[in-house]
Amino acid sequence: MNKPMKSLTIAIVIGCGLIFGLLATLAVLNRHDQVATFNQEIQYDDFAFSVQGVRTTRTLGSSTARGVYYVVMLKIANHAKRVNYEFKPDSPVLVAGDGKQYRISSEAQRVLDSGGSADTCITPIPPGSSCTKEVVFDVAPDITDPRLRVSTGGLAGDILDTIFYGKKVIKLDPQEG
Repeated sequence: MNKPMKSLTIAIVIGCGLIFGLLATLAVLNRHDQVATFNQEIQYDDFAFSVQGVRTTRTLGSSTARGVYYVVMLKIANHAKRVNYEFKPDSPVLVAGDGKQYRISSEAQRVLDSGGSADTCITPIPPGSSCTKEVVFDVAPDITDPRLRVSTGGLAGDILDTIFYGKKVIKLDPQEG
């Protein structure tokens, strides 16, 4: 590589690094963490989530928890004007005070879903509409400070959400709802 080409490459790399650093700094300065409570929405773009209620139980039908089941009544609202929203069942994540994350218990969720109530969140949610769905997590019996986080884009989406929008969680208190 000749000297002018090498200098140009170095200048481009430095310029890209400076632009990336500036964007990252702006993102961090503009983001804010949000902690919601019952019936308060956390919003990602045009889509919002709120917890309508929480209950705990050791059993659901024939399914027994390894720890304790947290059954969360989740409301999903589509505030978009033209776009449907498709709720993904793996989006809600229960996060304990110690940082441990729990995904929906597939076995307990199947039992809950077979209970006969219609799942209005199974089809795309039209603009301006909402639906509610009970989701169930099998968590440690001594869990502290449980919070619900909605993962909208996998690991990469979670990282970008945290950088650009801040952490968004809903405090769960089984005494509520």
